[in-house]
Amino acid sequence: MKIRTLLLAFFAVSLVLSAAMLVMAFMLERDLLAVESAQLRRHQSYLLADELRQSSDDLTRFARTYVVTGNERYKRYFDEVLAIRDGSIPRPVGYEGIYWDLVVDHEISEPSEKPDRSSPDRILSLEGRMLAANFTVEEFSKLKKAQNLSDELVGLENVAMNAVAGNYDDGTGSFSRKAEPDPELAAKLLHGERYHAAKAKIMEPIGEFFKLVDTRTAETLSELNEDSYRLLIGILVTTTALLVCLGLMLALVQRRLLRRTSLLSDTAEQIMSGNLEARSRIQGQDEIGRLGEAFDGMVGRLSRAIEEADARTAESEEQRGELEKERSRSEKLLHNILPAVIAGRLKQGETNIAETYPEVTVLFADIVGFTKLSAKLGPKQIVSMLNDVFRIFDELTVKLEVEKIKTIGDCYMVVGGIPDRRSTHCQQIADFALEALEQFNDYAKDFGEPLQIRIGMHTGTVVAGVVGTKKFSFDLWGDVVNIASRLESAGVPNRIHVSDAVHVRLMDDFAFEERGDVEIRGKGSIHTWFLLDRNDD
Repeated sequence: MKIRTLLLAFFAVSLVLSAAMLVMAFMLERDLLAVESAQLRRHQSYLLADELRQSSDDLTRFARTYVVTGNERYKRYFDEVLAIRDGSIPRPVGYEGIYWDLVVDHEISEPSEKPDRSSPDRILSLEGRMLAANFTVEEFSKLKKAQNLSDELVGLENVAMNAVAGNYDDGTGSFSRKAEPDPELAAKLLHGERYHAAKAKIMEPIGEFFKLVDTRTAETLSELNEDSYRLLIGILVTTTALLVCLGLMLALVQRRLLRRTSLLSDTAEQIMSGNLEARSRIQGQDEIGRLGEAFDGMVGRLSRAIEEADARTAESEEQRGELEKERSRSEKLLHNILPAVIAGRLKQGETNIAETYPEVTVLFADIVGFTKLSAKLGPKQIVSMLNDVFRIFDELTVKLEVEKIKTIGDCYMVVGGIPDRRSTHCQQIADFALEALEQFNDYAKDFGEPLQIRIGMHTGTVVAGVVGTKKFSFDLWGDVVNIASRLESAGVPNRIHVSDAVHVRLMDDFAFEERGDVEIRGKGSIHTWFLLDRNDD
């Protein structure tokens, strides 16, 4: 059998075994992640159930304290607990812990700093978070039952607290009837057998919910553990088979390849020293046997080989002209993807081109709703539209002498002040933004579908350089790039969203509209503006 055939067979088997082992490793990792996810889901389920239980206990504590002390702040705490649970006000930071204990203690001792009682993105009712937790129908029904029972108990607590204030039910559910305060009635309502029985009923479905969650988690983990064990056994078996295959292949290489190629090498050295009578005497039907026979006949064909070499030399000269043409074509292509100055440095042999630019202005432009538009229009029309829009922007970069960096999908990135360190970089990018927005709107009028664009600008220091060894790319790095991108994504359609740094540099020559503080992902709140136009004055 041919050595190549044997090696290919060994290689194919090794490749299949390696692929199988890799697939099983990925599946094992998937199972491990699933185990972690199941544990996390169980933990989050417990937190939601505990928050429901804790809110019921907090309502009881504040209602009873109000009835005993008459202090209105406990009534306010009671109302805030209900509002947080219903999603009417934001859930404070640290609410899942001992929040109310700290609030009550701080308000008694009047500390200089009180706990933070507000946080963005936390206005969501307890029921809404329960729905988002992907509980089973039975699990959700248990928590919902507990919440309904707690809401029923709130009615009894309201009766007691209104009785302390002298307000009584007028028969319509409104406490508009006035009479003498009755603290004894309030205390009886909040400490009687009816209240304690209702309280116990709230805890009963919560306990059942915990059992359901534990059962579901245990079943999931059991299945995942069994699957992981099978995958681990499969990996071990595959690894053993792969090692055996590699051992057999090494034995084949040693016996049928290395020994015979060593003999060929010794014969070649004798020929190079001038002994044209040397022969390898290697025989066989495989590749090395045929190579030995061919090698032995090589000495008699040396003269013809020299002639062929001369012919190839002439052919190489012809190919050299073709290579020169290709080099010229490559240079033109290089100038299309890199700035001229950078392309020149690259041709001169620089392999690590990177510089810091203290003052540049970066702009990002992005089409609003591009994903939905792509699904609606189809590939040909969306590519045609992008070509039209980017052609407009490319012409503006030449006109205003700014540098296009790249396009990412429907996002267009351009910079001023690179590679030419001009002091007017911010004005150039501002002019680009205004003209780009105007021409884009003109194009959008005749497009047939609603088209809008967001633009973001920021000024500062960046690092610029060339990356890649086969496909070169000139790119920028630094906080300026990130903030410009965030300004674009946090902007308003058909508006130019800029930072204070841009406003300071352009306020004498351009008109702005103050937007105010905007939350920027990863940066927090920053002050921003909308660029409107050049000042005619």
